[in-house]
Amino acid sequence: MDTLLFPLLLALLAGFMFLSIRKQKKRMAEMQEMQNSVATGARVQTSAGLFATVIDASSSDFVDLEIATGVIARFNRLAIVRVVPTEDAAETYPGHFDTRPEEITDEPSSASDVESFDDDTFSADRPADKPSDDK
Repeated sequence: MDTLLFPLLLALLAGFMFLSIRKQKKRMAEMQEMQNSVATGARVQTSAGLFATVIDASSSDFVDLEIATGVIARFNRLAIVRVVPTEDAAETYPGHFDTRPEEITDEPSSASDVESFDDDTFSADRPADKPSDDK
C-alpha cells in the first residue's frame, strides 16, 4: 500500500502542475493577443492603473497614449493591461468633460477679484537688511 501511495501523489502533483501551466499559457496568449490588437482611439488601462487613449499604435514595441488633454506619453506595449469598453470609457474619469471651463482668460472677471497689497503687508515676512562686513 505504501509503495502505491508515493507514485499516486507524484501523479496528482504532476497533473495539477500540468493544468496550472496550461491555464497560465492560455492567459498569456490572450493577453498577448489583446496587446497586439490595440488600435488607435481605443481607451486602455496600463499596469500602473492609468487610463489613457491610444494615439499611435503603429509600433510593435510601444504605443503613444494621451493621458490628459494634450499630454502624450510613450509606453511599452506590455504595460497595457486591458482595453476599456466604450460604454465604460466615460467612467474612467467621471465629470472630466463637464467640469472644464468654457474659456480660460488671463484677465480677472471683475475688479473685485483683484486683491491689492501695500508694501507694509509683506514687511513682516522679509528679514531686516543687515550691513555687510566689507573690510
